[in-house]
Amino acid sequence: MVDEVKILGNQTTPLTKIHSYIKTRRGREFDPEMVQADVRRLTQSSLFRDVRTSTQTTPKGGVIVVFTVIERPVIGEILFVGNKGISDKTLEKQSDLKRGDSLNQYSVEEGRRKIEEFYHTKGHPKTTVSILEGNQPQDRRVVYLIDEDQLQRIEKVTFIGNSIASDDRLKTMIESKPGFLWYFFKGKVDRKKIDEDIEKLTAYYRSLGYFRARISREMQFDETNSWLTLTFVIDEGPRYAIRSVSVIGNEKFPTESLVEKLELKSGEYFNQARMNRDVTSIRDTYGSEGYIFADIQADPRFLEEPGELDLIYRVKEGEPWRVGTINVKIAGDYPHTRHSAVLNRISLRPGDLIDIREVRRSEQRLKASQLFEIDPSKGSPPQLAVIPPDLKNLEESPISRPASRPRKGSAMRGQDPEQR
Repeated sequence: MVDEVKILGNQTTPLTKIHSYIKTRRGREFDPEMVQADVRRLTQSSLFRDVRTSTQTTPKGGVIVVFTVIERPVIGEILFVGNKGISDKTLEKQSDLKRGDSLNQYSVEEGRRKIEEFYHTKGHPKTTVSILEGNQPQDRRVVYLIDEDQLQRIEKVTFIGNSIASDDRLKTMIESKPGFLWYFFKGKVDRKKIDEDIEKLTAYYRSLGYFRARISREMQFDETNSWLTLTFVIDEGPRYAIRSVSVIGNEKFPTESLVEKLELKSGEYFNQARMNRDVTSIRDTYGSEGYIFADIQADPRFLEEPGELDLIYRVKEGEPWRVGTINVKIAGDYPHTRHSAVLNRISLRPGDLIDIREVRRSEQRLKASQLFEIDPSKGSPPQLAVIPPDLKNLEESPISRPASRPRKGSAMRGQDPEQR
């Protein structure tokens, strides 16, 4: 039996904190594997550089377990040298370091990187941050040296080569733009954000069928190196048109009836938003007949002829499902709404063929009922989640069956779909 647990070597870490990581206790049977697990927990706590154990036998045959710890140094102070445009308090927050935390080289280096990156987002793209103290074993404080460059702001944004969209339209898609009243609000040069804007513009052009569009940028500063004219250079390339539209894998519905409902037609230019709506349209067609788990994928195929593609919609129908049990989960500190108040606003009943459109309408009625919080910042709005059964245990499951089988279908829950 363990007669005593001793802690040696700690100077700043309280015994109560050390014992919180240890499961070896006085009065319990001695377990070498548990002791090794205690060592691992102490080591992973980042409080100690090393943890060693030893045992002593008492005259009565018991065991004294000794944990000898070598503490990591803690941060006594965090200092910044050379910063002018950004306060110490702001930089300390960005570093994620706190006084009293364990001082290790990785955390200090991460803090340096985060501060430097923060400067780059605030219009100081050439600022560098180095470590004066905090990366040596004998250090007890962290000191960052900041070589702060001149603040740079965006004065003007222009576009060259765009024909499908105006400058004003393209400006709504980017974040790099002059600030309000120029100097006082935003508009700071952030090279990472400019690169992200190039990706956004490229994605926009490709969504309209310009699959070979190439976008670059030119940056021209004034004589003081403070104000930037940013120019996006656009090579639109050819716009791809649709040669043919087809649907494959469908058995429940004829191809002609599915194609007739599609927005995108043969001979039109490709448009990703319209293609996505067509995918939803096919999915709703299947969902209206109980095929709520039908998988619809759009597959644009480029042809050897430049500027043309075939658009194929691949369908995996699955099986139709009926409603099984309808479970109501009402969250909140003091729920008082009756389950019947929820069920009365759901248009589906056990045994009905599931219509995904009715599921959405029922969810909208719950949101419009004012019975529940619909502001996402204050709580989760009411939701309906259609939950499939475990298909491996389908024959044994009493709560859900495909519509083609004699027993009734998929369970449907009201509100809080995360808790199943």
